[in-house]
Order: sequence, then C-alpha cells, then structure tokens
Amino acid sequence: MKMIKVVIIDDEGNARRAIRSLLGYYCPNVHVVGEGEDVQSGILAISKFEPEIVFLDVEMPDGTGFDLLSKIPEIDFAVIFVTAHEHYAIKAIRYSALDYLLKPLQPSELITAVDKAIKLKSDNLDLKLRTYTENSVQKSRLSRKIVLNTTTNVHIINTDEIVRCESDENYTRIFFLDREKIMVAKTLKEFDELLQDCGFFRIHQSHLINMRFVDSYIKGAGGHALLRNKEKIPVSVRRKEMFLRLLAG
Repeated sequence: MKMIKVVIIDDEGNARRAIRSLLGYYCPNVHVVGEGEDVQSGILAISKFEPEIVFLDVEMPDGTGFDLLSKIPEIDFAVIFVTAHEHYAIKAIRYSALDYLLKPLQPSELITAVDKAIKLKSDNLDLKLRTYTENSVQKSRLSRKIVLNTTTNVHIINTDEIVRCESDENYTRIFFLDREKIMVAKTLKEFDELLQDCGFFRIHQSHLINMRFVDSYIKGAGGHALLRNKEKIPVSVRRKEMFLRLLAG
C-alpha cells in the first residue's frame, strides 16, 4: 500500500496531536511526516517534506492559512483547511469549493476529506484559491463567485447569474438565463444553505430560486412564481407567506 505523506499546520499543539491520532487510527494509508505551528514553520515543513496532503489551520498567530499558500511558489498538494469556528471565512471557503473540517474533527468527515484529497490532489486549487480571495474582498453580499464542479468541468459562476436550482435526489440542476444548465453533485439543501445570503429562497422542497428573477406570483391551488424566463415554479403552501413577504420587499 502506497503511503500518503501528510503535514499538519496548526498553532495549537493539542489540535495537531488530535489530527495525528485520528489519522493514525482511521486512515492507515497516510503518514504524518511533519508539522508546523504557524505560517513560517508551515512553509518550512512543506518545503522539507513535500507532502501530498496538508491539514492547514485557517487562523494562526502570524497570519492565515491563505497567507501561507500565497507564499508557496507551486502548490502540488491537496489542502484540507481546519478551523474551530463556523464563521464568515468558512462561507467563503464553501463558495470556493475548498475542503475544510470543523474542530473537533469527526472521524467520518475526516475519512471522507482524506479520500477526496487523495483522488483529487491539487486539482484546480489555484483557481479555487483565487475565487476565495475575490469573495473575501467582495463588498456586496448579493453577488459572489461560486465554484461549481461537474463531471467534466469546473465552472466559476457569479451567483447573480443563477436563476434557480432544482433538486434531483443527491444532485442539483443549476439554471441560468444565458447559458446551458449544469448538474452538480450536491444536494439542494447544501445550495440553500450556501445561497440564502445572496437573495435566494427555497419556495418548494425541490426548488430554490433567485428572487431577483421573479416577475410575479400566479395565484391558484398552491400558486406559482413566474420567472423572468417565463418558467412557472410551484410555491409550497407552507412557504407561500414568506415568499410573498420577500416579493413585496
């Protein structure tokens, strides 16, 4: 079995020990070859050990994990961000389709993240990091860039280009005004959580819409939202009141 080299960079010694212990127990195909406690020591560890996966703390005393990555000439390893708090930085990470784990780490999530990192390695990491940087300095909450992975491509999309999202079991179809729809291997629930701050509203169990594309409400047995592209999307009874309130502004 080929062993995967891992470096752990975190300013908390207990956190590094916890990650090392969990990896040793649940991921027998990985080997922790080095550690770092801040940006500078992390850069040295990466340079010395040439890891295939780096567990990287988001916030450290002398900078962020993103500061560290910006100082690496060529990123040829997978990155799994680790943080103790679900805060604004995590939202930007999720928009950018970067992998992250919340402390305390859950074994099932750790195993999934490692398996994904082994398969994808540094696939499109530079592109995702650029998207994160743009979102971090973006002043408008309603327009963000989002990374959408399909089976054949990685798409960088402005959220205000998305008209609606439609559930297809564990997949979601994304619809636009001026381009072909795409299918993404994420649930509608995930997109609901991600896009609700960008003016989207889940009007039905199977439908999430961008309110800026709603032209009117058609009354009837449940009612429908009429979108700018003339599509009629059903409004569930229990979400009707909130939808009309949002529509009225």
